[in-house]
Amino acid sequence: MTHLKIFLSVLGLIILGALAFLFLNPVGFLNGITPSFSYKVSKDIAYGPHERHKLDIYRAKKPDAAKPLLVFVHGGGWRNGDKSMYKFLAQGFTKDGFDVAVPNYRLAPEAVYPDMLEDTALAVAKVSDTYPNRPLVLMGHSAGAYNVLMMGLSPNYLAADDVPLCQRVAGIISLAGPTGAIKLESPKYVAVFPNRFNGKDGAINNVTGPAPPIMLAQGLEDNQVHPKNATELTAKIEARNGRITQELYEGASHNDMVKFLSRYFDGGSTVKADIMSFIDGLPKNGSYCR
Repeated sequence: MTHLKIFLSVLGLIILGALAFLFLNPVGFLNGITPSFSYKVSKDIAYGPHERHKLDIYRAKKPDAAKPLLVFVHGGGWRNGDKSMYKFLAQGFTKDGFDVAVPNYRLAPEAVYPDMLEDTALAVAKVSDTYPNRPLVLMGHSAGAYNVLMMGLSPNYLAADDVPLCQRVAGIISLAGPTGAIKLESPKYVAVFPNRFNGKDGAINNVTGPAPPIMLAQGLEDNQVHPKNATELTAKIEARNGRITQELYEGASHNDMVKFLSRYFDGGSTVKADIMSFIDGLPKNGSYCR
């Protein structure tokens, strides 16, 4: 009986420790339980001169040459976040045959608009040069979703690095991305975007010309990026006959949009399936824009 009590006490401590780690470091916990059998990773590939100008490429061990290459851009309010946090996402897509690139970019307070966009374009150019015969799909969460939306709606960023948007980028996927439908008020964001999304710094203000197909995935319980960001950008793109797919998820929060991409925490959500369906429906070649 004494041994049983000791065993149960130790087991209880282990469980409490695991729960504490989960709540204090959920991404670390998620990555810790995610297997690494579906890919080989090349880390810290330089795409520019800054210490944050690095990206990781996860190459599927069983690649599907018919699939586009995914470039995932992390969130974090343009002040935080790191490519190392998204092993779980890379594993989820590489097991389906995708290769996945995850770049870093410069962060505030050092970086202000448009630094994060210039960095994202430079990273996409590096991936485009590395995979010249593969179409690219750009996907991001939160701040990273804003970055990739701007790549699709403001082609001058990619053009500056000799990447022709309509010939290289087959689609854009925004997970809980701020679009500029709601202007910025918080001082920490105004310090990064002094024009508060009132001008060309707002993605919604750049719906003026051809763009690749765009998917907006948005949780209806998001208390950080209001669903209005998705619905108003959708309406504006539809008004100019652009290709837009909007998916709104009942009961889903801001972080759920990326957490649901883990097979362990998908909560029965269709987010991953909806993304796959969107990608499967993208044009296979030619000009991707309309």
